[in-house]
Amino acid sequence: MPTREAAADILHLHVDGVGRFHADGGAKNHIGTIFGGRLIAQSLAAAIATVADMPITSAHVYFLAAGQVDLPVEYRVDCLRDSRRFANRQVMALQEGQAIFTLMAQFHAPEDGFVHQHAMMPDVPPPEAVMPLQQYVREMEAQIDLSAIRNFSGAMPMEMRPIAPERYFMERTNGSRDFWFRLPSAVMVDDPRLQQCLLAYASDYWLGGVMAIPHVFPTNGRELLISSLDHALWFHRPARCDQWLLHHTVSPSASDGLGLAQGQIFDREGRLIASTAQECLLRRLSSPV
Repeated sequence: MPTREAAADILHLHVDGVGRFHADGGAKNHIGTIFGGRLIAQSLAAAIATVADMPITSAHVYFLAAGQVDLPVEYRVDCLRDSRRFANRQVMALQEGQAIFTLMAQFHAPEDGFVHQHAMMPDVPPPEAVMPLQQYVREMEAQIDLSAIRNFSGAMPMEMRPIAPERYFMERTNGSRDFWFRLPSAVMVDDPRLQQCLLAYASDYWLGGVMAIPHVFPTNGRELLISSLDHALWFHRPARCDQWLLHHTVSPSASDGLGLAQGQIFDREGRLIASTAQECLLRRLSSPV
């Protein structure tokens, strides 16, 4: 299935000076603005350019204002700490001088330590046995919400294969949402830290929507405006984004116009690759977006 942006485009930054970069806005998301995952990935790529060797261990971001796709994005990297084992960076993304996004990232040089994993991968079919999202939308066009056809029938940020999609396309349940994803063009990326950037890009897609599933169809449409406010990502183990990964997502709470989503990303062998969390604006609408 076609994807909206290639890995090389997502990661491409123009160098303007020490700790200063800029990039294009890329493709629009559902509400006509820059896809948040692109801002996360490019901010991390900018931070990586200022840190030698160490992989990223975590990133915490806030979306401050909508990014406009027809304007360049400026990235400013500030060095907060450099030590033998750790580095910390803060990245600010701006358009026309206005801050639209900020990121804090931690880097850590791997060392011998304790190892465990208590998180269990859900028992789901392999991706080869799951229908691509666009195919499901086409086949169920007469039965599903019009916003699903608008948002999910064309090219998307990644290849997507949702598990049991009827549970959230046609039912209002309190369950989780699981889906396989991959970015095939990531096969051309060799640097493990840039693969982390691409995983961060992918981690922002379809995470927040799980919080709307008990209430309305979980995408921007005539009943719902959903928009990311912050995003957190912890990297546990290396992985490649050209390979299938499973994102297991749940929403423990929603109230006062906000919702919380949490996720776990597994590889096909059941290893926990990353943990995610996101707060979103969850606004009920009475007229079309």
